[in-house]
Amino acid sequence: MRIIGEIMKKRLIVISDKKDPYVNHAAEEILFTTYSGYEQILFLWVNEPSVVFGRNQNPWREVDVKFADDHGIKLLRRISGGGTVYHDHGNLNYAFIEKHSIYDEKQHFDIIMEAVKRLGVILSTSKRKDLTVDGYKVSGSAFFMKGMRRLHHGTLLVDADLDVLWQSLKVKDETFKRRFKEGRSIESVSSPVINLKDLVPNLMVSDVVNAIVDVFYEHCKYEVDVLSVQDVLTAHEPTAQRLIEKHASWAWIFGETPNFTYIAEEGHVYEIAGGKVMPNGDINSIF
Repeated sequence: MRIIGEIMKKRLIVISDKKDPYVNHAAEEILFTTYSGYEQILFLWVNEPSVVFGRNQNPWREVDVKFADDHGIKLLRRISGGGTVYHDHGNLNYAFIEKHSIYDEKQHFDIIMEAVKRLGVILSTSKRKDLTVDGYKVSGSAFFMKGMRRLHHGTLLVDADLDVLWQSLKVKDETFKRRFKEGRSIESVSSPVINLKDLVPNLMVSDVVNAIVDVFYEHCKYEVDVLSVQDVLTAHEPTAQRLIEKHASWAWIFGETPNFTYIAEEGHVYEIAGGKVMPNGDINSIF
C-alpha cells in the first residue's frame, strides 16, 4: 500500500495537443487551482498565432490590435504578470506548477537549459530571468503565486515567425507610447530575439518537447503521472468551459486593463476605465 506522503510527492506531465490558446490557458488555470495533490506539474503546449500580455498590462499600448484583428491573431490576458509575448506554432510554452514548499525556480531553468543543450545550444540566464544565447533572447518567463501554489511559465522560440512577432507588438513606436499616461499598467521591455532553429537547422518543436520531458523524468525521484489536456478538461466540466469563455471574453482581455489616460494626436484627452472611454464613449473610435 502506498502511504499518503508518497502520493503527495507524485509529479504530473500534461502535454497539450490543442492549439486554441483559450483552451490551453483554461487548462493551465485548472492545473494550478485544482491539481494540488501533485507537488510538481509540467505542462507543455503550443498555441495558434496569438499575443499574450501580462495581468496588469494595457493591450492598446502593447499590441497592434488592428494588425492582430486583420490577421486572425488572438489576444489573451495571462493570470501572471510580466510582459507581452507572441505565440505561434513555432513557439513552445512551458509551465511548472508547484507547492510553495518545494518551489525551485533554478531547477526549472536547469531543466529547460539542459534540454536545449542536448539539442545543441547553450543558454544563459539574464538578470531579467530570460534565457539567452549570445545576447539574443529565446525564452522569457512570468510568475504567479496564490495560496500555497506557485506558477512559473515561459516561452521558447523554436521556429516562430519573427516578422509577424514584431508587427504584432508595438515595441518600437515611441511616439505612440508617449500618448499614454498609465495608471498601474506594466510596460514591456523589448529585447532582440532569435529562434533556436536559426542555430540548429531542422530542429522541430517536437524535438524540444521530447528533450524537456526526458530531462524532467531524470530530475524526478518519485512517480510521474501523464495526462492529456483533454483528460484535464473533461474531468473539470463545466469549470473548463467557463474558464475558456472567460479567457476569450472582451471583459477579461480588454475590460481588465488598468485605468489609463490617452492623449490623441490632435491633443484631445481621453480617460479610459474598465476598457471603456469615460463617460460613455466607444474606445474603438480612438484606436
